[in-house]
Amino acid sequence: MTMQKLIYWTVWSLARSVVWVFFGLKMFNRRHVPVTGPVIVAANHQSYLDPPVVAVSISREVHFFAKEELFRIFGLGWLIATLNAIPVRRGVYDPRSIKRVLTALEQGGALVLFPEGTRGNGVEFLRPKPGIGLIASHAKVPIVPAYIRRTARSWKTLWRRRIYVIFGEPITAEQVSRYPDDREGYQALADFVMERIGRLREAGEEG
Repeated sequence: MTMQKLIYWTVWSLARSVVWVFFGLKMFNRRHVPVTGPVIVAANHQSYLDPPVVAVSISREVHFFAKEELFRIFGLGWLIATLNAIPVRRGVYDPRSIKRVLTALEQGGALVLFPEGTRGNGVEFLRPKPGIGLIASHAKVPIVPAYIRRTARSWKTLWRRRIYVIFGEPITAEQVSRYPDDREGYQALADFVMERIGRLREAGEEG
């Protein structure tokens, strides 16, 4: 095991223990996340907790985007880079970041994405950005929708109620390839992904 992997799984284990102990993390349908091969896991976004919560819900290494400014913070930049974070300039098209993500997927990696692009209020979803459609269309990989519940609560009350992560059936690579390789197609695919996440929310609220 390389030093990078050792650090990753050490941090993963510690983070998972913290989330379990303090927030009572419960995970449903993890079988939908393939244990090998390229995949995008797409989740709703409502809190800073969301990236680590999704990461520790998956028993494999994941890659994710982090805003470029975080990499300039001494120590933090090194740590998140070791944890497979990929720097991205927010609000603009960043071809370097896209290329790094596509390379990770080509090498069989897993990518965690938040289609909304920024945190919502925990009540209504934001309109997704076309970025997930662009990445999935170019990589031709399956997308596993995921719904995160209750991370938007304040820190004073969050620990009193369980956090849930519900994974849905994958959107297959074949389904992804049916969308046009243009901005309209990327947006339509992103909208479809959010619709699938919405179905998981409905099922979770009923359950």
